[in-house]
Amino acid sequence: MGINESAAVAAAYRLADRSTAVGLVRSLRDETREVLVCGCRRPRRLAEAVIASGDRELQVALVRNAGLCTPRQRLRLARLGVPDVGRALYVAERWSRTGCRDEIRAAVLAAADPADPAWRAPGGLVAMLLGETHPAELAAAIHAPFPDLALHALRHCGRDLPLPILLRAARTLHAHGGPERLTALAELVDEEGGLGHPGLAARLRRAVDAESGAGGGSVASLLAGDPSPTDELLCAVRLHGGEEMTAEVPPDWERVRSEHARHPFTAGDLTHLNRWPGCPPDLAVEGLRGDPRTALVQGTGPLPLSALSALSALTGPAAEPVRSYVPRVLERGLREGWLSAERLFTEVAPAADVIGCLPPGDELVGKAVRELTAPLRGDPAAWLALYRRISRFEGTATELVAAARADAAERRGPAPSWPRATGPAFPCREPEGARALFQRLFAYAEEDVQEALVPHLDLRAVQHLLVFGTPSPRLRERITAVHGRAAQVAHASRWDLPGDIVEELLDLDDPEVNEKLYLYGAIAREERERILAGRGRDGGSVPVTDGLLGALTWIDLRHHRAWVSAGLLSGDPRVLRVVLGRIRTHTEAGRLRVLIRLWERHGREAVGSLMAEGEFPGRTGGARHPLPAATHKNVAQALASPDGLAFLRDRLAAEEDPVHVVAVLRRTAAGPVAERVRHLAEEGTALPWPQLLEAHAADPLPVHLLRALAPQPDCPRSLLLAALRAGPVRRLDDAPWLVPAIEAGRLTPDDIFRHCGPAAEAVSLLAGVHSHWPTAEAASWGPLLREARALTRSHLGTSQQAWSRAARLLPAFPGSLPALLTAAASDSNGD
Repeated sequence: MGINESAAVAAAYRLADRSTAVGLVRSLRDETREVLVCGCRRPRRLAEAVIASGDRELQVALVRNAGLCTPRQRLRLARLGVPDVGRALYVAERWSRTGCRDEIRAAVLAAADPADPAWRAPGGLVAMLLGETHPAELAAAIHAPFPDLALHALRHCGRDLPLPILLRAARTLHAHGGPERLTALAELVDEEGGLGHPGLAARLRRAVDAESGAGGGSVASLLAGDPSPTDELLCAVRLHGGEEMTAEVPPDWERVRSEHARHPFTAGDLTHLNRWPGCPPDLAVEGLRGDPRTALVQGTGPLPLSALSALSALTGPAAEPVRSYVPRVLERGLREGWLSAERLFTEVAPAADVIGCLPPGDELVGKAVRELTAPLRGDPAAWLALYRRISRFEGTATELVAAARADAAERRGPAPSWPRATGPAFPCREPEGARALFQRLFAYAEEDVQEALVPHLDLRAVQHLLVFGTPSPRLRERITAVHGRAAQVAHASRWDLPGDIVEELLDLDDPEVNEKLYLYGAIAREERERILAGRGRDGGSVPVTDGLLGALTWIDLRHHRAWVSAGLLSGDPRVLRVVLGRIRTHTEAGRLRVLIRLWERHGREAVGSLMAEGEFPGRTGGARHPLPAATHKNVAQALASPDGLAFLRDRLAAEEDPVHVVAVLRRTAAGPVAERVRHLAEEGTALPWPQLLEAHAADPLPVHLLRALAPQPDCPRSLLLAALRAGPVRRLDDAPWLVPAIEAGRLTPDDIFRHCGPAAEAVSLLAGVHSHWPTAEAASWGPLLREARALTRSHLGTSQQAWSRAARLLPAFPGSLPALLTAAASDSNGD
């Protein structure tokens, strides 16, 4: 069965209700098995239907893909006690990431019937596990109802089990295997050196003696001991690395220490335990020292500052990988509150590690930073001395401030200036090194201190402060007052500036600010057109800079063609010379509109000069003029006319005459028609929708024209429906106009249901079984799917035969969905 047939069956399950879906499992059994292993999108309802059907072969196919079932569904399947299903589930849980692996595996074994030989058959679950030695794979088998398997699991897992869990396993072993198996377990414990539990073998033998009456007590009392939540947690940590830590209460740390003394945890185990509040610091430090990378990268619990400080102070190439992870842990500690900035400033070196980890916007950290830098006051010399030292200073942050203060006290001479001052960067990138560290401290400084430092910042520091900082309005006014226009230009340097900042910068109507925003900011198309037209926001004139003109010659047209085409209607001869040299105009109406605008702004001479121009930037010497002969003819007649501007306007009106536009579109071939429609719209010609509707009513427009018109956001609904009915829909070709029309509500699910063909594509679109269409599971498409279900059920009802026939007819059916459903229902009634 091909992908289309599988997709058809998947669609049937997606559209059917629950009871009908269960019936489809029986009537489309072979097809359902194919769906479970194919690459199409399988609906959620399919898993529930397969479980409810009781079909063991399909259930095996279902559980082999763990991602198709929820944990609750897998538990239901585990409790069925079916050998093949249980084995498939046990294996599939290797790749499960739900955190309930052992719960499901234990449920499989708990439901197993030891009397059923299928469990022990070659290739069965018991045989498979008897050949396994990895403790994580055998953990669930310690309570298996198969004594030999339980003993095998205990041999490989027993040392990692707390005593109460081991005793519970012994009770289960006794229940299923009697005293002989307890004796075997005692011998196994002796062979394995006691499994880390002194006296366990003797205890097991006393239980065997009690069973036979040769000793005192009872089996139940000698093997008594219910595991605590801490025991279960420690078992999960040892066997699964903490992946299945499900305990809801913090562990008993005395019990943890006892278990650690019995059988030491690995460094990774200790790091996992440190996630819990109250973890003893010595255990956290032991985990950190045993495996620093795991503790620093994967750990989520607090770590003692003394240990972090020791790691931070390590030197040499071998220590660098570990040292590099320390700052992120320091930042996490500050953010979560288990480290204090005050202690970091006085106890951890180098200072750069501490300053680099300061989180932004934290009031407690800010208070500590202000206390740290208080000795510097608003002295520019002291702050700039700190900047010079900050990235190479080996002492603590407190010592750094003291050293900077001492440097400033020794200084003599003129007012200090920024070391190796640098201008702004375009586009602006986040500060690095000493600049980044200085910005962290500056951001938390008192506003009076910040204002005192503003005259001594270079323009790169000013740019970083404006773009990546959060200066108050008062501080921004101070920056502008000191650094003037240069600061505003530096600010206009990045695409992700907040919208209100972009608006403020545009309101300046400054040529250089406009240039930088044009090249590096995220501004609207209308703003780009205004800037290239030289118009200010206040209605005045703002010249286009030579820098922006030069940039228009190298802007990558593959990604930013609109940045260049925005100058077509600028009416600026310098801009037009560059723009026409780089991009092609496709319609005579568009070209006339360009020339009319130029004439309106600069007169007849400017138009004549442009038409006589021999060189255009971006074009090789000797290349033909970018405007074609027809345009030259129109301009020549306009230049010879007493009112040339009126002549050009008349020619434009003739080009945009609705009858003419409809005629041009009708005679355009199928290949280029979509581009023709797009070019008309892009170059300013309004599509004549009333005349197109009249033409379609008189003589239907060809399908390629209808589907070329459909992507236009103002395409009338009647033409959209005509495009839908006009011929077969193809996923790859028609998604660009169909999907936006549905999302915008211009086409409804009922439209797709009744008019889209072939039926397979309509179902694919409505039910989301192909990845080419947007997924029907998305929240925005939920109403679409619900309506599609209602429409389908209204035709097919609850007849299993009708649903099965519809699914089988769907892949090759050429007509619409109603025609298919009618055919399926009538065939079913005929049966």
